[in-house]
Amino acid sequence: MRPHILSRTEVIGRQTSSLWKTYSRPRAFPVWTRVLSAPCPRFTNLRALDDILCRRFTRVQNGDGKYEGGEGQAVSKAASVVPPALEHKSAKDLKRTNEESLTGLQNDNRLLTFWGSFNCKSTKPNQLFKSYLQLPVPRLQYLSQEQVYGLLSRISIIKKGDENTMLQYLTIIDDMKTGRVPIPRYHWNTAISFVAKCYRHLTDHDLQSGLFLWKEMERSAGVLADATTFNILFHLATNSNMAHLPLMILKEMKRRNIPMDRFSYVNLIMYYGKQGDGRGIRHAYREFIRTGEVVDIVVLNAVMTALIDAGEPQAAEDVLMHLIQLPTKLKSEPSSEDQSARKLHKDIRNLRWILAQQGFDPRMDLRLAPLAPDLVSFAIFIDYHARETADFGKILSLLNDLAECGINPEASTLQSLFKGFALHGSVRYTPWTLQRLNAVFDAFMNRGYCISQDATLWCLRAHVILAGKKRGREVWEIVKMRWIEQGGNESEISEVEHRLSRMKKNL
Repeated sequence: MRPHILSRTEVIGRQTSSLWKTYSRPRAFPVWTRVLSAPCPRFTNLRALDDILCRRFTRVQNGDGKYEGGEGQAVSKAASVVPPALEHKSAKDLKRTNEESLTGLQNDNRLLTFWGSFNCKSTKPNQLFKSYLQLPVPRLQYLSQEQVYGLLSRISIIKKGDENTMLQYLTIIDDMKTGRVPIPRYHWNTAISFVAKCYRHLTDHDLQSGLFLWKEMERSAGVLADATTFNILFHLATNSNMAHLPLMILKEMKRRNIPMDRFSYVNLIMYYGKQGDGRGIRHAYREFIRTGEVVDIVVLNAVMTALIDAGEPQAAEDVLMHLIQLPTKLKSEPSSEDQSARKLHKDIRNLRWILAQQGFDPRMDLRLAPLAPDLVSFAIFIDYHARETADFGKILSLLNDLAECGINPEASTLQSLFKGFALHGSVRYTPWTLQRLNAVFDAFMNRGYCISQDATLWCLRAHVILAGKKRGREVWEIVKMRWIEQGGNESEISEVEHRLSRMKKNL
């Protein structure tokens, strides 16, 4: 089980329990929370972060303003860590000590290494954070406020968030709180976003961690949430097991007179899809149209995903098929500008009719929206057919349409194919054969795709099921060599090796 990620004192001081808490005033909605009485073993594997995330507070401040110590005691506020050596020194002594330490560390190799990494724009976030951890404590005394914000931005610029990146970001946030460096709303939102999106499966503890950050942002830092904050919280609540919590967040957003933007409506559409409510999807879409927002491919992708989740894949496929035909019609007949405008108007009218047949508002404004399908549009249906229908012919047709639209597939597309082989390859007379799996694997290795942990695991599962564990190990050696050449994460490689040793032919 995952612990309170964000507050060490909350982890240490409270006993394991399940209770209802009220967020702020009695009128505000209650939030279900759970906390642990001991740190989670997951943090012990991250040796680089052990000294930051698992250390104990020497003193904590209670609600009466007094200091208490020892584990198991209830605390209500986190106090800054006070090193024993400096606990009884005066402000003058502390200032002199800091000046002497700064003077003595000007030529320290740790400082030179950090500034070399910080000033080099090509430094990877992991390497930059490792050099930051080597700085003498307190680390933020060597950086200006603007440089701290720049460091946070550098750490957050990644292709896909994971738990390691989240812990790196929250470590710097924790140092800022300890050093009393102001934290802007943007960085609070980014921190909550990492908690909401870094885990594949969200638990109640992850939900509570995001809500705790929200509470700390408003109560302790005095930074009020905006529409972006509520969108992140809504996304976090949608992926939790509490079906009523997203609507409570929207109710709180309405109580504060914060208007919903396009991201709010997209999240609402996805929420109704996960609830299996087709009428709710259409109602949210009509409300989105009434706001005057432009319908683009991102919105239509959300609609198609929600319809599939709600059990209406045919309605979603009708939208995709017309999107595929729309740019094709425009390219097939070269004509003058007036003829192209008339052609575009006719195609948009046809798309509006298709959506109206599925229960959506036909008065939507599609004139300025880029309506050509993108990679996500195809990936939605490729993954759906690989998981649910096992229709290999339909997937081949989608891949052909993908090529005709001039879109290059990514590793995520092949990951869906590997998933299909793993799920349906052991069925008798299946089209998911070993020969086709070998063809997909050759493309995975020879076309320069970026290797990820998830794609590798599904690839190995498929080979173990169709060709046996010996073949799976041979494939792993090939993938491992290529992954190391691409600079793969050592912890992810070790995790894949561990899971491969536990794989069986029948999942």
